[in-house]
Amino acid sequence: MIKRLSLIAVAATLVACGKQVEVPPANLGKIMTKDGYQESVIPTSKFRLPVCFAYCDKLVLLDISDKAKQEKLTIFVPADKLNLDLAIQVTLSIDQTKSASLFNTIPPSEEKDRIATISWEAVYRTYAQQIIVTETREYLTQFSIAEIASSLEKINADLRNVLSKRIQERTPFNVRYVGITDIRYPEIITNAQENAAQRREQIQQEEAQLEISKVTLERELQETRLRRQIDLEKAQIEAQAQRIQREVVDEKVLQLRKLENERAWIEKWNGELPQTMMGTQGANVLMSLPNKKD
Repeated sequence: MIKRLSLIAVAATLVACGKQVEVPPANLGKIMTKDGYQESVIPTSKFRLPVCFAYCDKLVLLDISDKAKQEKLTIFVPADKLNLDLAIQVTLSIDQTKSASLFNTIPPSEEKDRIATISWEAVYRTYAQQIIVTETREYLTQFSIAEIASSLEKINADLRNVLSKRIQERTPFNVRYVGITDIRYPEIITNAQENAAQRREQIQQEEAQLEISKVTLERELQETRLRRQIDLEKAQIEAQAQRIQREVVDEKVLQLRKLENERAWIEKWNGELPQTMMGTQGANVLMSLPNKKD
């Protein structure tokens, strides 16, 4: 009995002295024994591994955190026979409901202190990377570079839907974000767009200058018409004034001349009244007017 208690105490002491390990946040763990993985998946926690003699169990961690990856691609566009450089940005996380199978399909990294890790990047390279590259290339080659440039927002949204569906159907990842970034058009396209923009700018400047000239000429025309109207009205007013003046002057001149003529006649009168001969039945009758008195 005492021997048995001693063995139990030794065993308890050995267990208590086992390696302390931790499953950190955004990770899952499994215990790997000499016979393979234990069935249960261990969430975030701290515990001790059993003391080992001939074989030591180890903890294998699986990173299930959200991570962003960028894939830089050079895509040949058949419609233009040119290469298009761009990057696909994705944010993914491993689906916990699909994580258990990954312990059996992805080998862990080398063990250190009885802890090994299945990295997120290893799962990404195995399952998602090739799907992202292939699906993106296949989808974008349907369009010309001009169509991509003019409808980038819609194409980006459609590509996001395509990639999200493929990734969630065929990989253990959940999709948080997918989108085209850092798109670089061929130099010949860029130069053509810059030249077109310069031409548009020149045309806009010419049109603006034309509008300025048009406004200036219209103002000058209006000013000329206004000056002519003013001059015409001045001439009309002056002509009317001159006509009125002539009418007044002519009447006064005639009156003056009449008075001058009467005065001249009076000055020439010798004081005698004229005599008038009147015929009455063949006889002449002389009518005499009285002489002017001094």
